[in-house]
Amino acid sequence: MSNKGIKEEWIEYYVYLEKLKQSGVTNMFGSPQFLREAFDLGRREAINIVANWMENYTELKEKGILRGDE
Repeated sequence: MSNKGIKEEWIEYYVYLEKLKQSGVTNMFGSPQFLREAFDLGRREAINIVANWMENYTELKEKGILRGDE
């Protein structure tokens, strides 16, 4: 599975990850476990989502998908 580009179906996960990042609860490398528990995802899927979020972070911010006030 390629992690290139923003995936529309993952926007809810991206927003969750941004809120988690801003909370400071965990290092983002530990975030797949939080994502798995919050959304009942499999391990590999959660890792792929976090990797995609990291790879596309700048674009997600530029497009306004992630805002600083979340």
